[in-house]
Amino acid sequence: MILIPISVSLLVALLAVVLLTPRVVEYVEVTDISGSADKVYDAIRFQRDLMKWSAWPPETGSDCRVEGEDGTVGAQTVFLNKKGGRFGFQEVAALDAGRSVAFRLESKGPPHQPTLAFHLVPVTPDTTRVVLVFRNDITPPFHVALRLFGIVRWTRDMHRKDLDGLTRFVERGEDYRGTPLPAAA
Repeated sequence: MILIPISVSLLVALLAVVLLTPRVVEYVEVTDISGSADKVYDAIRFQRDLMKWSAWPPETGSDCRVEGEDGTVGAQTVFLNKKGGRFGFQEVAALDAGRSVAFRLESKGPPHQPTLAFHLVPVTPDTTRVVLVFRNDITPPFHVALRLFGIVRWTRDMHRKDLDGLTRFVERGEDYRGTPLPAAA
């Protein structure tokens, strides 16, 4: 008899967690880069360059290739596993010359709808503020698991690494070199 109230209480608690945990992940990361807005814009929109500075391929052990006309809306960076199988992509969804690049992302895993945008704000002719905006609408109950297992935090750290990689690429022509320290929270 005691098991029924305990079971009901656990079920109610689980339901409350699923209903009360935010299903949308949103955050903004900002960095200033010594480079013109046009130079930063090209480093982001051209997938051949993005693959050089992005943390995602080396940190996830994946390979990439560009599909479509690089630097245009619809171009994709396709992610490949070690056997060459496609497991996801990021697609250039919108371009505003010298001002912003937006991506739509798709990957295997729980149902979700991630988007990523880089907004470029000229601070001086040779300094650009990059505002990275990430949003992911995750289908319940997976939104709980992604938070519980640290995937949301890991994703944000990867975006911070991307901004570090973008900075090094634009300012010094360096490709991504491993795991830099994440930016301050």
